Amino acid sequence: MSFVNAHFVTYVQDLGYHKMVAAGAFSLIGAAAIAGALVLGHLSDGHGRRIYLSFSYNLRALGFILVLLSMGIPFLNVPSLGIGVLLAGVLLVGFSWNAVVSITAAYASDRFGTTKLGTIYGAMFAVMPLGSGLGAYLGGLLYDSRGTYDIAIWSNIILLIIATVTVFTIRERRPSGAGMAPAH
Repeated sequence: MSFVNAHFVTYVQDLGYHKMVAAGAFSLIGAAAIAGALVLGHLSDGHGRRIYLSFSYNLRALGFILVLLSMGIPFLNVPSLGIGVLLAGVLLVGFSWNAVVSITAAYASDRFGTTKLGTIYGAMFAVMPLGSGLGAYLGGLLYDSRGTYDIAIWSNIILLIIATVTVFTIRERRPSGAGMAPAH
């Protein structure tokens, strides 16, 4: 998602949209992120983390595909589908954005209990910025060398599909009780 933070507005402008459309689309990501964290986080409380974490990655991949489709995919002979498809894609990317964070935090608690949750969460969020920084950097590097963000977007889509499948195959389990918060 750091790729989106660093490059999204420029990417949408490169697709041929006006800078105000690009900035407005980016703001929709933030609004949708709030809704996604609340809705998908709540649903994961009652129906399982892996299903909704996997679903979140899948939504984001679909969102990126829709963003690409908004201006067409020439090498697949897909015509431009317009601004409505761009906005639908943006909403899916945003909706999945913070949902991943809330569900991952809950999953870590479910899996390992709360006794060492600060250490586990600290380790997770010490590693994630490395991937985030690398994603933003590689997106810019690919743009500078190829003159397009398409390779970075397709790479994101492929990695999100891999994440979808990987997370979906993880067996969920509740911790045995050691270190869990007391039930009320």
